[in-house]
Amino acid sequence: MKTPTVTTRFLILFIVAIGRLSAYASDTDKNADLSLYIDNVHILNINTAQIIRDQQLQILNGKITAIKPARTPITDEHHTRHDGKGSYVMPGLIDMHVHAFAPAAFTIALSHGVTHVRLMNGVKEHLQWRKELEIGNRIGSTLTVSSPIISGFKNAHIHYSAQTPAQASKAVMKAKQQGYDLIKAYGNLDAPVLQALLREAKKQKIPVAKHGPHPAPDMEWNTLAGLQSLEHVEDIFQGPLNYQQDQQKLDETIVKLKTLNTPITPTLNIFWQLTEISAQKQTFIDALPKGYISPIIALEEKQNQVKRWSKSSVEMVEHNQKTFAFLQEITRELYRADISLLVGSDSGVLLSPHGLATHKELELMQQAGLPSVAVLRAATINAAKVLGKESEWGQVAIGYNADLILSEDNPLENLSTLQSPHAVVKHGQFFSALQLQKLRETAIKERSFWQELNTLRNAGEL
Repeated sequence: MKTPTVTTRFLILFIVAIGRLSAYASDTDKNADLSLYIDNVHILNINTAQIIRDQQLQILNGKITAIKPARTPITDEHHTRHDGKGSYVMPGLIDMHVHAFAPAAFTIALSHGVTHVRLMNGVKEHLQWRKELEIGNRIGSTLTVSSPIISGFKNAHIHYSAQTPAQASKAVMKAKQQGYDLIKAYGNLDAPVLQALLREAKKQKIPVAKHGPHPAPDMEWNTLAGLQSLEHVEDIFQGPLNYQQDQQKLDETIVKLKTLNTPITPTLNIFWQLTEISAQKQTFIDALPKGYISPIIALEEKQNQVKRWSKSSVEMVEHNQKTFAFLQEITRELYRADISLLVGSDSGVLLSPHGLATHKELELMQQAGLPSVAVLRAATINAAKVLGKESEWGQVAIGYNADLILSEDNPLENLSTLQSPHAVVKHGQFFSALQLQKLRETAIKERSFWQELNTLRNAGEL
């Protein structure tokens, strides 16, 4: 039999995908006017850290329309009821730092209770997936999509190069015109280039997230005020602290960051993972979940970062462990300074699995010294506020989106209970634990190497 060409494979995948999406859309439309009742649940109030026990949620058209005592008689003629069986319900998790170049990532993330993600290196395909996920033609976490990374690199494939202020301004204008939600500014932009980017972003009224919580050399700290967020506590260690565990410099840096009133995304997960690779080597790699990680990214990383850290000496392992402990200390000090923190896993980088990496970030932030409720706020209401959705996301309350995660145990007492949800609600549609498992397995099975390769070819373009 003749082997299909790449073009033929793409056509086959496209036709199959359209068929599946159409079937799902029909089911969604058919049930759109049905009220969904989730009964016998305990609601976690993220603001007050209180549990409101024995409640019944009514959901219609993707919104929470009523909250009543459990077992309140249902008078709607057309409805669906799910017995929560005493599970705990809270807002779905929002991961504010994700990399992904295949739709499977968003289905996998949703299957672990991550109902929204902020993609931090956008491509044009993301804009189409964003629309499909929002209207329900795909099942997965919904998306906030950054521009391609705008950086000072000249030949980085997945970055958009801006060497001059004029190039930076043009990049921002293009990103705005094409419909990206925010600008991703890399940490190696020269001061004049970064300043031009920030000026144009303000003019275009598009937010900016910057890699590295510090200004470029010869640039004032106050120029970073008003950004959507600053990424990676690792860059505090590498930048202002110059790779030194210097408490005085850290204190001075935190004072400067506090004046900005700009949220920070620690992204502890990736440094934790490279530390584990350096210490456990192949044992750690073999224990990673199968199918969660892009085969293309895994192949590239195994030739570079994974290969590098797998060869770590005993001395390097100790250095990594000490550095990681200090990154957690930085995170704790930021929290104590009352600087708003966000949850960002940096999943899709190194060998970091979507969905599970979000939960690892929660765990690492708690280990750093944050109370459970502070971690959960970082993953819900803090993120909703940053994205301008605080009146729609991040709370279980009337009028808010029915994007929810149900867990067997109280998350305030056991964060890990969220990793394997009892159920997830997205756009008002209820997914049981079994359905979530099947969604995840199907997404992994149907992941397309060719589709992802084609998407990656467009990375860094505007």
